[in-house]
This record gives sequence, C-alpha cells and structure tokens, in this order.
Amino acid sequence: MRKKNILITGVGGDIGVSIIKCLKDTGYQMDLTGCDIDPYSAGKAQVSRFFVVPEPAQRDRYYKSIRDIVNKYKIKYIFPSTEPEIKFFDKNRTYFLKKEVKIFINRPFILNTFFDKYKTINFLKKNNLPHPKTFLIENFNKQLKYPLIIKPRKGYGSKQLIRINKPNEFSLYKNMVCNAIVQEEVGNENEEYTTGVFSNGVQIYTITFRRKLGFGSLSRVVELVRNHEVSALAEKLARCVDLVGSINIQTRKTRSGFVVIEVNPRLSSTVYFRHYFGFQDVKWWLQLADGQRAIKFKLKYKKGVGVRSLDEVFYALK
Repeated sequence: MRKKNILITGVGGDIGVSIIKCLKDTGYQMDLTGCDIDPYSAGKAQVSRFFVVPEPAQRDRYYKSIRDIVNKYKIKYIFPSTEPEIKFFDKNRTYFLKKEVKIFINRPFILNTFFDKYKTINFLKKNNLPHPKTFLIENFNKQLKYPLIIKPRKGYGSKQLIRINKPNEFSLYKNMVCNAIVQEEVGNENEEYTTGVFSNGVQIYTITFRRKLGFGSLSRVVELVRNHEVSALAEKLARCVDLVGSINIQTRKTRSGFVVIEVNPRLSSTVYFRHYFGFQDVKWWLQLADGQRAIKFKLKYKKGVGVRSLDEVFYALK
C-alpha cells in the first residue's frame, strides 16, 4: 500500500492530538506532518515533522504556510482540527481540489448550519427534531423560566456559556456575550450524552457515550451507552443533511426523551474514545476519500468507561 502523506492542523489541541492517535492505529503506512500556532504544541512530538503557522485569521499568511507545506511534502490528505481552520479550508476548497488534496471537512451547508447555534435550532425545528427553546438575546422578553443559558451564537466548546439562575443575573450578564442566544436549560449534567455519527452516503453508523465534563468543557469520563432512541435521533438528523463524513451530536435525556442541545459538524474531542471502542471514523473517512465505501463496524466491547488523563511533553531540554 502506498504511503499516505497527511497533514493534521491544530496539533496543540485535544482534537488534533486525538486524530494523530487514531491515524497511528489504522495500520496504514503514513507520513504525518503537524502544524499549530503554538511552537510547544503537545502533538509536536507525535508527528514526523512540525511547523508553526499563523492564525487562520491572518488569511494570506496562513494560506501561504499551508500551501508551502502541501507542496514541499506532497501532502494528499488534510485533517483540520479547529473550527477557524475548518472554515478556512471550506472557503479554499477549489485550490486544494485542483491540487488533488483531500480535506476532511463536511459540505458547506452542514458547516454553515451547525457552526451557528441559532441556525442549528431553526434546522432542528424545521425537521421536527427535539430541541431546547431558544431566542436571540435581543428578542428575549421573559419567555423562559429560570435557570436558563446564555451562550454565543457562534463559538465552540462551552466558551462564554453562562448559566443564569434569576432575573437580576440576566441583567448583569446579558451584555457580556457578543451575538448571544438565550436557551432553556433541559435535563441535567448527569444525563448528558455525546453521539458520534458517520455516514458513507448510504449507511449511517452511530456510537453514544454518557459523559461527564472536566478540564474545561472536555469529555473527561465517558460510558458506552446502547440506546435505540438516541441512535434513531442521530440517524434522522444525519439523513436530513445527507451526511457523508463525520459529525457529533450532543443531547440531554429528559422526561420526554432525548433533546439535541448542540451539533458539532466535525471530528470531536471524543474521537479517540470512540475509535478505541471500534467506531473508527477517522479511518473510515480516509477509506471513503480513497473510494472505499464499504464500512466494517463492530463494537469491540459491550460496555466500558473511558477516562481522559493529563500528560506531560517536554521540549528545548539542554
């Protein structure tokens, strides 16, 4: 099998590092290149070569850096791991298509919809998928009971998410989040689930974990869950967007069933957890890019718990 020259961006983050771990476990011959804005990125030690690149917001400089890496090392596959980089590659698909470089991002409609939390809610509503009541903050006028949530319309993780317990707190915090939405709080943190979804364009595959957050907004502990209701919900959503690739759906379980609270249109921070359990969507996406539509999925374990740990990496030692 011919060696695969692969670039992973954002290797200082949890998703970038997890993608590297998944790739190394595929059994393929590959040459891995990594890049990040931080010279001391954790993933630097796990790739064949590493480059410091500008922030994607510096579009021309970032474009030149990526283009130079692609040309010099004959890169044929790119896994962008951060949302700003995914958006960059979305806007520059034509160049990489001409270079015959395969980018592992979803199609524009999926990115445009699910990178915007208000558009996400409107999509869920239109397709009769369970969702929390949500308002643009400028249109909010006491339509929800407390506690409620304020969070940015665009953003990732739980950055700037604020739980509001009473009206005077709302007055205090409403101007602290730019371009915000107000959302009812559904369920509770003990019944929060994350579902990985992959489709080859015909079949849809899912895996679900109940999760506990830690280290900020990361899934610190995940427990494998086999539940038909949440699987059916994830499959319906995937069919509604004609998914070809990988997304992640976050839900909470309520008395009336599972409610979708967010959709991440990318590989998520649980990608190595699910890979370990047999749901190998990084490998499958590679296969799909090479024209292999047949996916073999079988859970390695009937139950199990995964725990995220901290580690240390050292550089510039003398």
